[in-house]
Amino acid sequence: MALFAVARHREGDRERDAFDATVTDARRFADALAGRGAAPSPQDVRDVLAETAGHGRGDGVLHEVRPAADGTRVIVQFSRTYERSPALFGPSTTTADRCFTIDLPALPSDESPDGTDARVTAHGPDESCLEVAAAAPDEGKLRVSGT
Repeated sequence: MALFAVARHREGDRERDAFDATVTDARRFADALAGRGAAPSPQDVRDVLAETAGHGRGDGVLHEVRPAADGTRVIVQFSRTYERSPALFGPSTTTADRCFTIDLPALPSDESPDGTDARVTAHGPDESCLEVAAAAPDEGKLRVSGT
């Protein structure tokens, strides 16, 4: 029984580490995207995602790019796999998925009066990107949808 409890605790640690890694992935993506300048095209967003998501493992999924009142909003999901506790049934690995909203300012940070960089919002592990996109205010015409 104690062995099971220790294994579950370690699995929880691995799951937290995987979720933390998605935050790092989202920040790397946002910084690279902001480096492309103001108002990135949908193709710029896809290119940066391909370059930065999971170091080529395809751990990022673009859900939406839309204009926002103060720039561009990108909704993207990042995923990381982690080892489960010894499983009697099913695979030994599972995936931690997290949706992020990336708000890019209308002006690059070096031109903006307040020096604003991209803002990264990590949504809860139980919030899908479809739910996040549906709940986001519609401030302009949808430019691209990835799902």
